[in-house]
Amino acid sequence: MSALAAVLLVRLADEAAVFLPFGTLESFRADLGLTYAQAGTVLAAIAPGVLVGGVFAAAADRYSRRVIAAGGAFGFALSLAMFGLGGSFAVLAAASFVMGMASTAMVDGVEVALVDIAGDDLRTWLARTNLLATVGDLLGPALVAGTVVVGLSWRVAFGVGGVLMALYGVALALSPLPPPARGGGHATQEGDQDEGPRASRLAGVLKDPAVWALGLIGLLMVPFDEPLVGFTIALLEQDRGASAAVATIVAFVGIAGGVLAFTVLARRFEGVPDGRLLAGSVAAMVAGAVTIAVVPVLTVTALAALVASVGLNLAWLATQHRALTLRPGQVGTTSAVLGMIESTGMWIPIGIGLVADQAGLTAAVGCFGALGVLMLALVVWLGRRDHDGERSAADA
Repeated sequence: MSALAAVLLVRLADEAAVFLPFGTLESFRADLGLTYAQAGTVLAAIAPGVLVGGVFAAAADRYSRRVIAAGGAFGFALSLAMFGLGGSFAVLAAASFVMGMASTAMVDGVEVALVDIAGDDLRTWLARTNLLATVGDLLGPALVAGTVVVGLSWRVAFGVGGVLMALYGVALALSPLPPPARGGGHATQEGDQDEGPRASRLAGVLKDPAVWALGLIGLLMVPFDEPLVGFTIALLEQDRGASAAVATIVAFVGIAGGVLAFTVLARRFEGVPDGRLLAGSVAAMVAGAVTIAVVPVLTVTALAALVASVGLNLAWLATQHRALTLRPGQVGTTSAVLGMIESTGMWIPIGIGLVADQAGLTAAVGCFGALGVLMLALVVWLGRRDHDGERSAADA
C-alpha cells in the first residue's frame, strides 16, 4: 500500500470499525441481559484504552510510524474478535479497552506522518481523509443493518470487521510511511528548537492553555459521535416503535451528513477561521440533538440527525487542523495529551445510560443538548482568548 492510500484510508477503517459496538448497543445489551448503565460502561471502557494508546501516539514523534500504525490495526482486529466471541460484560469491556488503545496507535501513527506528507496543504488533506471517514461512518451502519436484514447475529458484524481490519494491518505493514525526522529536536510553539529531555517537552505541551482548551472541547464532542447514534437507535426502537432496520437507516441518514460537511461545506467555508467555524458547528450539534429528543416524527429525527452530523464533522475538521498545527515538531506528543483529555469524554455514556435507566431514553438523548451548550460556552471563551492574544501581538 502506498503512503497516500494508507493516509486516506485510516479514518475510513477506524470509523467503520468503531461504530460496531455503538451501533449494536441495543442488540448486545438485550442478548447479554445488561442494563443501560452496563452497556454504557462497555462503550466508555474505550477511554482508558485511549490513555494507554497515547504512549504510542507520542512515540510516533521518534519511532517508526509504520510499525506503530500496523500494530494498532492488528490490535484493533483482536478487539473486534473479542466483541464477536464475548459472552459477558467483562469480556466486552476488555474488548472496548483494547479497541481504544489500538485505534489511537493506528490513527495517530498515520496522521503524524500525514503532517510531514501534506505540508502547507494539511487542511485539504484532512478534508479528504475525513470524507473517507464519512464513508467509514456509512459502512459501519450498512454492515450492522445488513446482518439484521438477513437475520444474522450482531456477532457476525464483528467477525467481518475483524477480518477486514487485519487485512488493513497487513497493508499498513507494507506501506512506506515517512519516518520521523532525524535528530529529535522539536520545534516549540514559538518555533525554537527544544532539545531538552522528553519529560520537559511533555511538560511544555501540558502547560499550553490552548492544548487544554482544545482537549476540553474534544472531551465534550466525543459523545456526539457514536454514542449519540447508539442512543438515537435505542430511542427509536424502544420508545417510538421503529424496527431495528429502520432505526439503523435513520442513523445512516444522519451519518451521511459527513459527506456534505467534507465536500460542499468544507470548500464553502475554506476561508472561515477555525474558531468561527467551530462555533457555528457546535450550535448545529445542539439544535440537532435537542430536536431528536423532543420531536417524535421519524422524518424530522432523520433531518435532525443530519444537522447534528454536519455540525459534528465541521467542528472536528476545525479542531483537528488546529491541533495538528499547534506545536510543530511535537505533533505526536500533542495528540497524545489531547487524546488523554478527550478520552475522559468516553465515560459520559455511563451517566447518559443512568439517565436512560431512571428517566427514559428521551431524557438521555436530551443530555446531548446540554453537553453541546457547555461546549459552545467553551468555544466562545477560547475565541475571546484568541482574539485578545492576537490584539496583544498586534499592539506589541
